[in-house]
Amino acid sequence: MKLKVGWIQYANVYPIFYVLEKEGLLTEDIHLVKGVPSQLNWALRNELIDLSPSSSVEYLLNQELYDYVDGICISSKEYVGSVLFFTENELKALDSKKILITDQSATSHILLRVILEKFLGLKPKYDISSAPYKGESFLLIGDDALRYRKILNNKKVYDLANLWYQYTGLPFVFALWIVRKEITRPDSELYGIYTKFRDRLIYARNRWTEYTQEMIKNYYLRKFMTEEEILFYWKENMDYNLTEKHKESLKLFENYISSLV
Repeated sequence: MKLKVGWIQYANVYPIFYVLEKEGLLTEDIHLVKGVPSQLNWALRNELIDLSPSSSVEYLLNQELYDYVDGICISSKEYVGSVLFFTENELKALDSKKILITDQSATSHILLRVILEKFLGLKPKYDISSAPYKGESFLLIGDDALRYRKILNNKKVYDLANLWYQYTGLPFVFALWIVRKEITRPDSELYGIYTKFRDRLIYARNRWTEYTQEMIKNYYLRKFMTEEEILFYWKENMDYNLTEKHKESLKLFENYISSLV
């Protein structure tokens, strides 16, 4: 039996997987499945994988299906740097305007809606696109957001985590390590493998900063970011701890989600 684990190949979760791989913690009883957040959400929901760093909105909308690994998440501090809204307009001028959303997104799309509709009282129109950067206003996440921020100097750029922080004073939780409920039952055939992997995740959360100089040596983001920019992103923007403040933020986000439906 193998525990099927989702693997997002974005820079925001790279440090965790780096430690797991570097220290031989991805043992033979772990099978990694690559995908972007929207794909892994679908795979979790359809029982194709057992556990994944996956969109917080996937957990919040399907809590009857999932538990999550406590103590670890993928969150921002005051800024995230890799969930960015690009536009030629001021935010308040976006009422009834068309916004293109990356098809890789789940949580970030809903967060943008909360900011524009609930915080600012706007009603834009949204379209999912595989090439959103061709639009006048668009949302990018992950490495695409990091890349296009360096290229598109003619656009206004809004960091969604920072907008959330401005209105709530809370960090934003983009992803949890979500696990299907049946896996977390002690009578599950995968329970032993799961608990070992859960402990390894917390270990990786605690150890990743020891590897930053090593991680950065040949990391592909160096094609368009300096070492200092990448280190700042990991150390100053990203937060892998799931604290009570993070859980408060999740609960508030859940309340806003229910008001959008």
